[in-house]
Amino acid sequence: IGKANDVTFRTTGKEIIEKGWKVVFEKQNENSERQKAEDRSLPSFIKGEKGTHEPSFLEKETKAPKYYTEATLLRAMETAGKQIDDDDLRDLMKENGIGRPSTRANIIETLFRRKYVVRKKKQLLPTDTGIKLIDTIQNKLLKSAELTGRWEKQLKEIEKGTFNAGTFIKNMKKMVDQLVYEVRSEKIRANISSQNNVVKKQETRSKKQEKKKGVTQQTCPKCKKGSLLKGTSAYGCSNYKNGCDFRLPFIFMGKKISDNQFIRLIQKGATVNLKGFKSDNGKIDGIVVFDSDFNLNLNIKKEATNNKQATQACPKCKKGTIIKGKTAYGCSAYKSGCDFRFSFDEIRQKANSEKLTKDLVLKIISSQQ
Repeated sequence: IGKANDVTFRTTGKEIIEKGWKVVFEKQNENSERQKAEDRSLPSFIKGEKGTHEPSFLEKETKAPKYYTEATLLRAMETAGKQIDDDDLRDLMKENGIGRPSTRANIIETLFRRKYVVRKKKQLLPTDTGIKLIDTIQNKLLKSAELTGRWEKQLKEIEKGTFNAGTFIKNMKKMVDQLVYEVRSEKIRANISSQNNVVKKQETRSKKQEKKKGVTQQTCPKCKKGSLLKGTSAYGCSNYKNGCDFRLPFIFMGKKISDNQFIRLIQKGATVNLKGFKSDNGKIDGIVVFDSDFNLNLNIKKEATNNKQATQACPKCKKGTIIKGKTAYGCSAYKSGCDFRFSFDEIRQKANSEKLTKDLVLKIISSQQ
C-alpha cells in the first residue's frame, strides 16, 4: 500500500525470492496474457520507504482491427462471447457461439449472396448495403451477440428444469412484437438494395421512360415517315400534307382506348383483350388490330366454350348433368339413383368411324333415352 497526497494506492504482485524449478519453464508461455499477469513482479520495498515519482509517457497510435477472413470470421463466430460484458452470458457463449458448426459456413455464404460483404483476396469487406443495414437497425441488442447469449442461458435453464419452455416461447413472441413495433416507429428509413437490384431498377426506369414518351413519339405505322400528332378527337400523322390519312380515334366502338394500348397496337400490331366495346347485341370484348388500310378493326373474343359435358342435361333423369369418367360418361345425379351410363366404346360404335368431336359426342349422348 502506497500513499501520495493523502491518497492511498494499492497494488499487488509477486516478489520472486528464488526461481527454483521455474528456471526450466522460463521461456515458455511468454505470449500468454494470463501468464504475464501471474508473473507480474514488484521491486523490493522497505516499510516506510519514500521517494519521488518521475512519470514517463509512452506514445503510440491505435490501429484499426484487421479485416476478417473467412477463417477468422468463423473463429469469431465460435468465440462471440468475448464481446459480451455479462460473465454468465459470456461463459454460455463460450460453449456455443453464434450458429453451429454445420450452419456457420452457410451463414457467411448468405452474407455474400445478399451482397452484405464481398471478398477482396482473402479479406472480407463490408459493402454499402451491409453498412446501411447495420446503421438502420437502431436496437443494439438485435445486432449483438448478447441476444444469442440470453437465449442460450434460458435454454440451459430449460434443460436443467429451472425455466419453463412455454415462458421462453411467450417471452420470445413478446420480444419480437416489441422489436417490430420499434422498427415501425423509427423515423430512420434507408433504401437498402444490392447492386444487382439497382441495375434492375435502372432497367425498369428506362422502360417506364420509354412508355412515358407517349403516342406522339411513335412513327406512323402506315407511311413509316411521319410521327403522330394529337388532335381533339384522334391521333393523326404529321405527314398528312403529303397524303397520309392515318388516324387513331380516341374512342372506338364506344370505348376509349388508352395511350398504352395505342402504343402496343403500333409496336406489336394488336392490343390486349379489352372489354366494353358497344355493339348492336350489347357490350362485347375483343382485340383491336389494324386492317389492311390501317383502320381500326375489332377481333371479337370468342366466348369460351363451356364444358358441354358438364352442362349437358342427363337424357334419362333430366335433373343431373353429364360428367366424364375414366371409361364412360355418366350422370351427376347417380347418388340420387340415376344409373345413366354411356361407355366410350359405345360412343365409338355409334360414331361409325366418324371423327369424334365434342359436338358429335354430345349429340350421341343426347339421342339416348
